[in-house]
Amino acid sequence: MRKIRLFVAEKNLFIGAKIKISDGDFEYLTKVMRQKTGDKIFIFNGIDGEFAAEIFALEKKFLTVAITEKISDLKKPSDITLAFALVKNVRIDFIAAKATELGVTRFQPIVTQHTIVDKMNHERFVANVKEACEQCERNDFPQVLEIKKLDKFLSDPKISEKIFILCDESGSALKASAVLSKINVAAKEIVILVGPEGGFSAAEFAAMRQLKNLYPISLGARILRSDTAIIAAITLVQEFLGDF
Repeated sequence: MRKIRLFVAEKNLFIGAKIKISDGDFEYLTKVMRQKTGDKIFIFNGIDGEFAAEIFALEKKFLTVAITEKISDLKKPSDITLAFALVKNVRIDFIAAKATELGVTRFQPIVTQHTIVDKMNHERFVANVKEACEQCERNDFPQVLEIKKLDKFLSDPKISEKIFILCDESGSALKASAVLSKINVAAKEIVILVGPEGGFSAAEFAAMRQLKNLYPISLGARILRSDTAIIAAITLVQEFLGDF
């Protein structure tokens, strides 16, 4: 049987703590995984690491677990923000799950001039992130930030402290390996910028290229869908950082 892991919203986990589990997680444990009193699960809160816990009380609409052992400390991946233009809902779910599995620490949805949609279901996106963390054995939890327009995002006063990796489909960018090998990350936040289906506009490219800490990279000769470009870009950056 696969290891059962759950993200819980409790702010302080420790051996001996008792945690109440209800709603969707309760349904999952009791009706899908057929858990009962005495069974063992693993829980994490994105702060304190991962813990083993035992089910000791099972009620009609909730169950309670007692933490019995600390399994691991919090493991923080490289500081990578995915700044991505919004796409249609089905692919948004894919982006949430796969980017979480690949180690993104922060999601920044953006609206650009060519963006088709300008809103997303935040709660659903977070639910997909939660499920991906549980599945891939991350014990941290990525941040999901509020939607911003690209120009507002680029006006952040701390922008000079970050490194921007621009996925550039214009044909003028160098191969990722040639660009990434020359960057001194020095523990800075890395922001991967991925545009919408129609790409960034000429004005947006011009604005981004004013950034001194911007590094355009090519993802190959073919024009990729936004979700494909996201997976490719994260993989390249993670390999450069040595996280693979």
